[in-house]
Amino acid sequence: WKNRILNIHPSLLPAFPGASAYRQAYDKGVKIVGVTAHFVTPDLDQGPILCQDALRLRADEPLDSIIARGQKLESACLLRALKLCLSRQLDIHWGRVHGV
Repeated sequence: WKNRILNIHPSLLPAFPGASAYRQAYDKGVKIVGVTAHFVTPDLDQGPILCQDALRLRADEPLDSIIARGQKLESACLLRALKLCLSRQLDIHWGRVHGV
């Protein structure tokens, strides 16, 4: 299954791995949040990264708004990662994804 299973994670990995990533980012007061599409490995949220997207937070933006905006990014990022995989134009060396 190596380099065959994709995951979408609601943070700019390696920041905020695991559950409740939007909450973790919100609690830290970050100004930018994002999403990461990566290959699944035995180590949680540490697989080779295919793509990332980010968005700038508005001042005093509530958590539910951050989550809603982030989920739109998740869909787009996962679709882009899937297209990259299906193109078969990827090469992975030393845990990094490279286009060929």
